[in-house]
Amino acid sequence: MFFLSSSLLRRIKSHRLYPEVSKFAVVGGLGYSSDVIVFNILRSTTSLEPLLAKALSLTVSTLVAFVGNRQWTYRERAVDVRPAKIPMQGLIFIAVNVMGMLIQMGFLWFSHYVLGFTSLLADNISGNILGMAVATAFRFWGYRTWVFRHTPPTAAEAEPDGESAIREVGAVHNASVSAGEGDPMWERSTYRPQDHAGTDR
Repeated sequence: MFFLSSSLLRRIKSHRLYPEVSKFAVVGGLGYSSDVIVFNILRSTTSLEPLLAKALSLTVSTLVAFVGNRQWTYRERAVDVRPAKIPMQGLIFIAVNVMGMLIQMGFLWFSHYVLGFTSLLADNISGNILGMAVATAFRFWGYRTWVFRHTPPTAAEAEPDGESAIREVGAVHNASVSAGEGDPMWERSTYRPQDHAGTDR
């Protein structure tokens, strides 16, 4: 059993998504903790409705997730974003999190108002366990697909400076040869009539 567990663990760590998923999980854990703590504080110390308390706690969690994912999980992709596109990236991030928020609130609404499970424990199970699991999977897919998209470098960006310079020099040389300039064979084969004094006309 230990051998199988170690083998499975090595396979997981060798997967190409392991670093990304690991960082996403850590940031998600921080966001989840802030969500649960704020939600329970509001439900225990105030008279706010469950949905409003959940909306406020998810707002705090969203801020934690944005900072963590942009500065750590998808730092390389975030650096590639031009400053002019950062506001759009932020809007897409908010949109993805709003959809995730609606997923969680939908689970909480269905449990609290449709099924009639109105206790604090039931609210936590529906909103902070079941709803969070589905919303987290959606956010992971949304972040890497829409928010922090990987933009492959262009051919000019991926090519080293030395190779680019050599390629440019080669192109100039080929153009000159095609035009008949600077080619020794062309110069030797060019007929230049001379006068009787031996000077070029």
